[in-house]
Amino acid sequence: MARIMVPEQVFPGFKIINELTDSQLNQLVDYIKNLEIGKLYGDIALDLTELLKVDGDELWRTLISYTGLSYADVSVLSKNLAESYKELSRVGINSKETNKLKANLLQILSNFERVQLTDKVREYKVENSNNLREFKFLTDIRFMPGSSDDDKYGLILHKFYIEYQNSIPRNELHLHVAIQDLVELKIEIEKAIERDKMLRESYSGDIKLI
Repeated sequence: MARIMVPEQVFPGFKIINELTDSQLNQLVDYIKNLEIGKLYGDIALDLTELLKVDGDELWRTLISYTGLSYADVSVLSKNLAESYKELSRVGINSKETNKLKANLLQILSNFERVQLTDKVREYKVENSNNLREFKFLTDIRFMPGSSDDDKYGLILHKFYIEYQNSIPRNELHLHVAIQDLVELKIEIEKAIERDKMLRESYSGDIKLI
């Protein structure tokens, strides 16, 4: 009986891991050992695609599925994962292929610390309901229809574009803001930057801040 419930959506990633050449496995291990903690998942998947010439999205989805598993002995974890995948996926891999999968998983999981930390960083980042991804200001001028006097009038408009993420992958919000709103927003942004700077200086040398 399978000791670990391996979900169907990560089967493709197991297949990729099982088919890695020794060179690809070494490249993967080196990559995750030196992974930039807190790097965006999409960027990591792209890196894996370019580095290994495999489906990076499928591979990364499978790798992060391991972060919630807690085993004192990674060799036992590797063995249970490989055998559970074999049983649940019914791919019909033979003993030699199963042993290769165990060995590849062991190599990966023995160098997994930065993957786990990256996953934890993401967990903290998205624990709020809405998370900022991108923003910009669009400024335009609208000329008013002619008036009875000689003066010509124009209206300056600012639009605040925000892209954010929550349970739906991507959302957009467009806000019309007045110049006073921009001034107040600038002040609040400068305060946040200053607080960030103070925290980084306070913990300098004691902890690496992301």
